[in-house]
Amino acid sequence: MQFLLKDKFLEISSVYAKLMNFLLGGSTYTTLVSEYIKPTNGCTVLDVGCGPAAILDFLPNVKYIGLDHNPKYIASATKKFGAEGTFICAGVDQLNDHGLQTFDRIIILGVMHHLDNQQLAQLMTSLRDRLNSEGVLITFDVAYEDNQNLIAKILAKNDRGKFVRTKDQYLEFVSSAFNIERADLHHDLLRVPYTHLITRSIAQSKPNGSKN
Repeated sequence: MQFLLKDKFLEISSVYAKLMNFLLGGSTYTTLVSEYIKPTNGCTVLDVGCGPAAILDFLPNVKYIGLDHNPKYIASATKKFGAEGTFICAGVDQLNDHGLQTFDRIIILGVMHHLDNQQLAQLMTSLRDRLNSEGVLITFDVAYEDNQNLIAKILAKNDRGKFVRTKDQYLEFVSSAFNIERADLHHDLLRVPYTHLITRSIAQSKPNGSKN
């Protein structure tokens, strides 16, 4: 698969971080943490597709594991945060390869729109098995919607991720493995017009006798 020049630049951690610092509004991470992640001191957090792990600056004293396929992002996170977290260079299809246990919070921020339908379905199944019985899954992704702001729609179409979906399309995948508690569209989390979907879900109850 060929990448556009802008995509290659964004694979560089410092470039990506500067762009995010420019685009993110002041409430982006605080909204995510206070309204959706709601972490407690000492809780376990798995950040799938963590990038440079910027969210860690806004979390309390948690036991954090960040996973990303880009070694430059992982190197940047390791350099900045050190022992504050554990950082693993691996793709979302490699969750079974690193001895990961279960977690109180699983967050996937800006990941789903990079995955095709098969990859996303497999990820949801895999994450279901890694969420504690009282744990929470939080997703955060760019979305399409009816009567969308033109700038927001253009930006979504030109995102690095090639699988931007509508709210209902995202929820179809999340609900296949989780019980959705909240699913909210936000339009004010960047300094430019943009549409984000944030979801908060709990694990589905497993049938009696089921091991999967």
